[in-house]
Amino acid sequence: AFRLAKEAKDIAADHIPAYNDEQVRLVTQETRYLWTRIEEMIASLNTAVASQQQQQKQQQHRSALSSQTYNSGSSQPQSQQHLSQSQTANTQQSAVQAEIENTNAQTALYFLTLNRNKRCLLAYHHRRAQFLRSLLWTLHLASSMIPATLSQRLSPEEQNYARDYARLNSSYRDAIENQLCPSDSLNWTADGELPPRDLFIEVRVVKDCGEIVTENGVVNLQAGTQHYLHRSDVEHLVTIGYLEHINPG
Repeated sequence: AFRLAKEAKDIAADHIPAYNDEQVRLVTQETRYLWTRIEEMIASLNTAVASQQQQQKQQQHRSALSSQTYNSGSSQPQSQQHLSQSQTANTQQSAVQAEIENTNAQTALYFLTLNRNKRCLLAYHHRRAQFLRSLLWTLHLASSMIPATLSQRLSPEEQNYARDYARLNSSYRDAIENQLCPSDSLNWTADGELPPRDLFIEVRVVKDCGEIVTENGVVNLQAGTQHYLHRSDVEHLVTIGYLEHINPG
């Protein structure tokens, strides 16, 4: 399981290891075995608890009989016999209690190991799914454009997931575009940003841009100059590095 977690950590923006089918199968088999053993130990624990309760009832019954015999003036050998039986019962109860404690400890250990395996499996597949989703948006939801070198590293289930994810999101995208902008298309791959707080921004020209036409007229953007302009007029120049936003706050 630790190997799967390490492989998940090694996934980068442009790299994904081949799907480790053998390791996934081994971890899954171990997890199922652990669950079977937990069920068996719980059944054994229930049996031990029932046996302990039965022995306690029998000991209480014998103690009551011994007390009645003693009060009625019974002979000494009978009293010694009852004492011996009581000691034997105490020994048996101690053994049962030790078995219960041992079973509890084993069950807890198996359960912790099972949960660790589950977390590693979930982390492994979640991280790979994240990589696929990011890749598909980069490819504009065209699953057929996934490079062959990457596709070969995916499991059949992951390839089906990529196709289904792209299909569902494409349908959703088209439906939204038809409602919001029937005659245009939205850039779904653009980085999400918070809405701008200011309509105008102060910029410094890093590279000569020449003259640009803004809502308020023509502006000459020469290197080293500063301007206070409408955000929508120059935001694309800030993005490509021609302008520098001063005090973006």
